[in-house]
Formats: sequence, structure tokens, C-alpha cells
Amino acid sequence: MKAVQTTLRDLIKGEIQLMVPLYQRSYAWESDQLQRLWTDITLQADVAPASAGAGHFLGSVVLAPAPDLTPTNSQWIVVDGQQRLTTLLLALCALRDHQVAEDPGHRDRVNDLYLINRYEDGERRYKLLPTQVDRQAFTACVDGAGDERVSGRVGAAYQFFRRKLVEIDDPADPHDIQRIERVILSRLDLVQITVEKEDNVFRIFESINNTGMRLSQVDLIRNYIFMCLPTRGGEVYERYWLPIQRLLDAKGLDQLMYLVLVLARGDEAQYNDVYRGHQELLAGMGQDEQKIEEYVRELARRARRLDQILRPDTGTEIGARIAFLSDFKATTAYPVIMRLLEMREQGDATDEEVARALLYIESFVVRRLVGRVTSANLNRVFQRLTGRLTADRPVDEAVRAELSPARLYWSSDEEFRRDIAEKSFYWQGTRAQQKLILCRLEESHPFKERADLTGKHITIEHVLPQTLTEEWLRELGTESENPKLLHSELVHTLGNLTLSGYNSELGNIPFKEKKEFLQHSGIAMNHRIAAEDRWGKAQILARAQELADRAITIWPGPLTADRGAAPSRDWTQLVQALAALPPATWTSYGDLAELTGSHTVPVRVYLEKERVLNSHRVLTLDGEPPSGGIAVSRSRLRQQMLEVLQADGVEIDELGRAVQSQRITARELATLLGLPGADSLRELEMVPGEHRQIEDAQRRFFEQLGEATGPQVSGAVQRLLDHWRAGEGTIQYGANGASCAPVIKRGSEVLTPIRVYSAYPGKVEIPFGTLKKRRPFDDIALREELRDKVNDAPGVEIPLAKLDLYPSFPVALLAVDAVWDVVQSCLDWFRAVVTRQE
Repeated sequence: MKAVQTTLRDLIKGEIQLMVPLYQRSYAWESDQLQRLWTDITLQADVAPASAGAGHFLGSVVLAPAPDLTPTNSQWIVVDGQQRLTTLLLALCALRDHQVAEDPGHRDRVNDLYLINRYEDGERRYKLLPTQVDRQAFTACVDGAGDERVSGRVGAAYQFFRRKLVEIDDPADPHDIQRIERVILSRLDLVQITVEKEDNVFRIFESINNTGMRLSQVDLIRNYIFMCLPTRGGEVYERYWLPIQRLLDAKGLDQLMYLVLVLARGDEAQYNDVYRGHQELLAGMGQDEQKIEEYVRELARRARRLDQILRPDTGTEIGARIAFLSDFKATTAYPVIMRLLEMREQGDATDEEVARALLYIESFVVRRLVGRVTSANLNRVFQRLTGRLTADRPVDEAVRAELSPARLYWSSDEEFRRDIAEKSFYWQGTRAQQKLILCRLEESHPFKERADLTGKHITIEHVLPQTLTEEWLRELGTESENPKLLHSELVHTLGNLTLSGYNSELGNIPFKEKKEFLQHSGIAMNHRIAAEDRWGKAQILARAQELADRAITIWPGPLTADRGAAPSRDWTQLVQALAALPPATWTSYGDLAELTGSHTVPVRVYLEKERVLNSHRVLTLDGEPPSGGIAVSRSRLRQQMLEVLQADGVEIDELGRAVQSQRITARELATLLGLPGADSLRELEMVPGEHRQIEDAQRRFFEQLGEATGPQVSGAVQRLLDHWRAGEGTIQYGANGASCAPVIKRGSEVLTPIRVYSAYPGKVEIPFGTLKKRRPFDDIALREELRDKVNDAPGVEIPLAKLDLYPSFPVALLAVDAVWDVVQSCLDWFRAVVTRQE
């Protein structure tokens, strides 16, 4: 590259055209960036008469030769710097139009010197040619058109400078506007970097823009696509890409790119590596523009299907079922829904089959939630299901069969009935999910004048109140010697919950008064409650059974034949696996982690703490005793452990390792336990953490977390810590293993985006109260941005009112892939913000 210092005047002099390629994003500057530039301009204007020295450094502009560049045709591609170039030329348009009333000749002078190539025609006439999105608004500004074409962010920037020029124009100083023009043209220093014609322009652009937080993955995907379409880019952009952008917002575009990758790669797709995934798909098409155009055409088709998911037609059965899943925040099911809609469109599935398939998915997520099943690996479940939907069998049968294995925890009718009666429904999922379930149950009642349940005034009501009064205590005391214990067992179960618009009025009042409200309710299920003379254990359990009858009818269960045994959500499955380990074999920490959905670190911690049969036959993946926890580095102790293994029939090779032929893998362990879906378990390579030294503080934390939450949640926490440490982050553990946090140390200050607490039931805290005292998060806007990012996670709702406090969400949510992905991206964003501020 060649770099020279320059100014705007020198950069655009002569017959030149700077073209912004399609792979650049659209004009993005808003009031904050414009105001900073204007402040710099006015400061320079104030000092300009007294100083002939260097001006203000504005930044760099990277240019590459256009394909048609010749000595007589000076066309250049703007690789980087289009935002500041566009802004400066818009400022010149505003200056020209501000001065034209006093000096009509000023228009032609500014146009001919800085804005247009006077003797060229068409688009070649403009010195700067933005992308198609901004081209009409920008050329309208240059042409002096005062109509509706001057719109969007380009139009807003132009109007910004028009206002500022009016504010600063001093009738007593005839030279003030001239100084502004002189600063823009001659005192804002730029570094012009010119690359060689044979250089890979997009690679340079990517290197400049893919560090930090400047471009989203969608930006990079779009840019890469149009880099691959040198001759067809303009037409493809207009025909396919622009309609996609108009149909979906930024979040929808993110979802689209992820869904497309899942449909192409199944459970190998990674949400945080969407750009690389699409880049590899495109690279496989070589330089074939026809194939790449078809790829974009398919994106457009899938964008329309995603729009059907995000804005479903609730007047149809399919649309109503999609709406339920969307409101339920079952975003992990979107790949399956997309595939179902595709098969319906292609004629491989009927409307009735798709509707039933969606009903099975709805039942699957509802029954799991009622059963207090954490959504560990649910993302992978739906990704895998997507790939197994083919035209060979009806899609509804395929969905039901694939979700039925017991290890996926779709509860049977008997289990569902028991969960409804016994589980604390009020603490499962979000309030929105709970209300959706209660609304479905209410809709199953025949009722001529049904109340509108969508309003915010309709909330969940505890018939037996959460806080006991003396009268309620006496009432429960007739059924139990310990009424407080009975209350704690019943109060949050589904049998005691209903919907009401009179939550504040009902409160803790006695049942005789409460039933008067319920009798006059527009909600049918309340009439059944009001028919009771009293409200205690018998009534709550009876109502639970009635609700269970309705729920089983609404949400059909799994296929019950050959379901196999469900894996335990505590450590039982690990214990059973080791008990089933055949003689003269061994397994690894990584295999046990894969089997239980955990991570090697909590598996090691558990086995070092508990006395478990055959735990001495659990080794690292390469067949060695672990180096952490037990001090096996001492040669005598290591030799003793190897001798015990040999006595059990495990062969040891010349390197002192157990031979791989005797290792029992995760798949084989699942087969020994009779668990279906064994083929979905990974064949492992070396797993991080097996050889790592486990410090005392880390061990204490995972002992408590593993006991409180089981293998899946503690595994998800450790994977999150691994990700942070891979970015050269530090982990800080609290006293006695009570907590841990990913931290950034800055002098004497410590900054952390989250803190995980291990005590039952475990929580993830967002320490806004501490962050507000640390730069740069003393800026409330940054704390609000962190809150918004955390709230993208399904089931997480941090209120705006807690930006100075210490809000939290259950740590069990980290076992949900979609939640884990969001929290991981929050950590990356937090690190980037702090690093950039430094």
C-alpha cells in the first residue's frame, strides 16, 4: 500500500470518481457522529485565521483501482472511509445551498470543483457514487433537489448541516461561512491509502472492518456475497437483496442467516460463527456467479418464510400455532418451522401434517417446561430434527417420532399429570410463557362471552395467596398440623393458579370474599373455582387433575413404545454409566461429559468428591490419570494408579497410558444404558480441561454448583468460562466457592459483566451497581445497552429500573443453547467495549 497525507480538496480534484462498492454497508452516521464532526469543524474555523499549521486529523481513506481505471478514466473503489467522505460532501452541498441566495455563482463553483464531473453524463457525473441504497438521496442532494428524494440518513445529515450553518451564520462577520468551507476542504487532514490493482480488495476491507464491533455478521455476509458478483452484483442487489432488507429488520436478518446455515449444516451450525459458515458455503461455489445468484435468490425465498414465522397469519391453524411458539420464545424451533414451511411450499407436506407437526413441537416445549426440564441442548435437538424431515414419511409422524425418545424429556401423559399436580409451575419459565399455557387451558372451556386475555391487566392469580393471613392459616390448619409446610407445597402449583384482571383487589382476602369476584369473572376457569365452598389441599389437587385432563387433550404426548430410559438430570446417569462399565475397560472424563451433557471440569470435580464405583477407571482421553486434583505427578503415586488399572485388566502401553482399544466411548456408554439416540453423541478428540490443574477455589465452586444444578448447568457455566479464558480473560472465584466471575483487571479496578452464584438454586447476576462506578459503564447508555443484549436471551427479562442495582436470572437458563449464545456474545461485547475504552 501507498499512504500519503491529503485533504478533501486534493482528494477530489480533477475528473475523478470514487465508487462505494456493493459490499459496503449503507450510510450510517447519525446525530452523535455528525455533532462530533461539526464540533471539530467549528473549532478549526475559530483557530484558522491565527494558525497556518496542521489541521485536524479526520482519519484514513483507503482506495483501490476500479476495473476500468485508465490515465483518462480516474475511477477508484472506496475500500474504507465512505462514511466520512459521504458526510463531507453532504456538508459541501449544504454550504452551497446556504450561500446561493447571496452568491448565485457559488453553486456552479462548488459543483464543478468538488461535487460533479462537469463533462460526464449519467452516474459518471458524480465525484462520489454511494451504494444503491443511498444513491438516489445523495445524487438528489448534489443536484439541489428539494423533494422527497432527499430522505433517510443521507437526507438527515444534509438537513443537520443546513441547520448548523443557519445557527452559526453571523451577519456581522462576512467570512464565517467561508472559514467553515475552508476547514472542510483544507484543514481536515486525511491519510489516503492506495492499494495495488492485483490486491484482494475485499480481504483488505474485511481486515479493516472485522476487528472490534464495527460490522455485524450480516454486514460481512452481504459484503462477501457482492464481492463474489463482480458483473451481476447490481442486478442481484436490486432484485433480491433490497427486498430482503425491506422485509426484515436487523434482528430478523441475523435470524435468517443463522437459519439458512442450520438448514445447510444441521447441528454443526454455530450462531456465533455465522459469517464464516456462509463464507465457506460461498467459497464452495467457486467463481460461478450463476450459483451465487441462486444462493441469494434462495435467501430471498427464505426471508419470506421467516417473515411468516415472525409475523404469522393467526387466522390459519398453521399461523396460530407458529404465533404460540413465537410468543413462547421457542426460537430454537425456528429451523424446524422453516423446514416445515419449505416442505409445504414444495408439496412434500400437507397443511394438516404441518399443523400437527407444529402441535407436537408446542406440546414438547410446554410439557418440558411444566416438568421443570432445563433446555440443555434443545438447540441441537431441533437442529438435528430439521435434517431428518424428508419427503419419505409424513412430517407430523417424523416430528413426533424424533422427539419421543425418553432422553429428550417429553413427558408421558402419566408424567405430565404428576408434574401438573406437584411441580411449582409459578417458578417455571417466564410469566409470558405461564400465561400462554393458562390461556390455552382457558380456551378449552366452552364459553359464549370470552374475555380478551391478551391485555396486560390479565395476570396470574394465586387463589391460595402467596402470603398467608391468620384466616388462611386457620383454614389450612384443619387439613395439616403444619399449615405453612402444606402452603409451600401447594401455593405455586398449577391447580392453585388462574387468570384474573382483579389481582390487586383479590390479594390475600379470604376465599369466601374472593369467590364473589371469581363468580362474576369473564374467565370460564374461575367459575369452576367459585363453585367450591372452601379452598384447600383437596380442592387444589382436584382442580389439578381437571386441568391435567384438559392439558393432555390440548398437548398430545410422545410415542410411548420403545422410548428407552430417560437420563437423569442429576449425576445418577454418570453413576449408572460407571456401574455398567465392562471389566478390563476404561472411559474418559470427556466421554462422561458428552454422555451427561456436561464438561470435563465438573465431571472431574464430582468424581474426586464422591465415592463412585469404577471411578478409578476414568482417565483423560489419551489414557492417563488426570494431573489436577490428585497429585499424580509424583512418580510413585502414578505407578500405583497404573498398577490398579492393570490389576483390573486394563493394558498399559510403553508410554504409561491405557490402550485406546479398551476405551468405552460416550456412544457405547449410552448403548450399555439402553439410551436411544446414542448415534447423536460425538466421537471425541482431545477435550480441553482433562489435563488442566483444578485450583482449590474452582473446585469448591463446582462442587457446590454441581450439587445444586447437576451436570448440564455446571457444564454450561464451565464452557462459558473457557470461552472467556480463550480471549485472554481472567476468572475470579469468590470466598468458599460461593461465586465466580469473568473479569477484566484495569489497575486497581476489576470489571465484570456477570457473576455466577453456586448456592441452590443458583443465579447469574448483572452487577450494574458496581459497573456504574467504573468507566466506561458510568455512562447509563452503555449499561442500558448491556441490559438490552442480555434481554435478547429467551426467558431473561431484566427491568429498566434495575440499571443501578444487581438483577439476576436463574443459572439453569445457561443450559439453554440460545441463552448461552446470547450470554457469550454479551461477554465478547463487554470485552470489546472495555478494551476500546482503554
